[in-house]
Amino acid sequence: MIKKLNSLTILFLITMVMVVLMLITIQAPSDNNDDEGLLFPDLFGQLNLIDTLKFKSAQDEFTLFKKGEDWFIKERLNYPADFDLVKRALIDLSDTKILERKTDNPEQYPLLGVAGLDEGGDSLTLTMLKGDKTIAGLILGNERETTVTMGAKQFYVRREGEARAWLAEGYLNINPLMLNWIKSEVINIARERIAVVNIIQPNGQIATLVNLGEKDKFGTPQSLEKTVFKYEQLGYDIAGTLFQLRMEDVKAAKDFSRNGAEVVTAEFTTFDGLKVITKTSFNDGFYFTTFHAEFDASAIKAAPSDIQELNVLQTPEQVQAEVATINSDLQDWVYRFGGFVGTNMMRAKADMVTESENVIPMPADVMGFGS
Repeated sequence: MIKKLNSLTILFLITMVMVVLMLITIQAPSDNNDDEGLLFPDLFGQLNLIDTLKFKSAQDEFTLFKKGEDWFIKERLNYPADFDLVKRALIDLSDTKILERKTDNPEQYPLLGVAGLDEGGDSLTLTMLKGDKTIAGLILGNERETTVTMGAKQFYVRREGEARAWLAEGYLNINPLMLNWIKSEVINIARERIAVVNIIQPNGQIATLVNLGEKDKFGTPQSLEKTVFKYEQLGYDIAGTLFQLRMEDVKAAKDFSRNGAEVVTAEFTTFDGLKVITKTSFNDGFYFTTFHAEFDASAIKAAPSDIQELNVLQTPEQVQAEVATINSDLQDWVYRFGGFVGTNMMRAKADMVTESENVIPMPADVMGFGS
């Protein structure tokens, strides 16, 4: 009986020791950073060092470079890149976590989509550098299908220069197309600041839009509140043309030709004396526009009280600084816009106002969001 009890005691002690050792093993930090934790463990501390991003895939190949605090696109005549997109992508890369170790067999790369262009595949390779020195590189493979619809996604990836593939989790929404990294917002002038819009045709005819003394209310000088637009919100839309205005593409002004197309001039004048002058033509199925800004002290006038309360108006000194920035940023470029924006910057009076019986009705509120 005593021998049996001693045997059970010894077995119990051995079992407890094994459990303790197992718990210590599970909870102990791993010495192999490749099998757990971050995909790029040191990247976050090196983000400020990165000054070049090289993208290479079957869809596109381009380079972003940093100058000062801003990013630019080398292959787009050094046009500014979207700073927020670049910053977000780098932070997301530094936060990406490894979930599982996968193959290191190149023959199996196509199954995961982790073969780069130089390896006969078509996956995106993103190389992050400081000067000519590579800090980190990613080959982005297929997204793994999961039941999760929100939050971080799972992707098969490889670190550039390494054979091992991994299943990783993160916000790796890295677009392979150069145009999607361009800073698309050209100019941002609040609609509430606009006092007058003059659209001048090549023959000298002018269509004028004026604020009617109330926020978001516009009409023609002749008819004022009785103005009948082609559709109800047309005056509102024209006045808001420069608000968060985004382009589709950009070209260098020095190399651009309108090829004889007629140019329509639009002047957007604000209550605080800013005048933005656009010149737009319709070339080969697209609208192309240049921008120039001026400070017109004689145009300064009191804005309606509901607009003054919005704190969107600028002092003369602020407007003059704004003019300098607009001209510095935009004068060397010609911007391509979609039909809605381009049409509004070229509208003749006959395309702006009509008789009440000819008004184009607004679409029905099929989504139920109307008032």
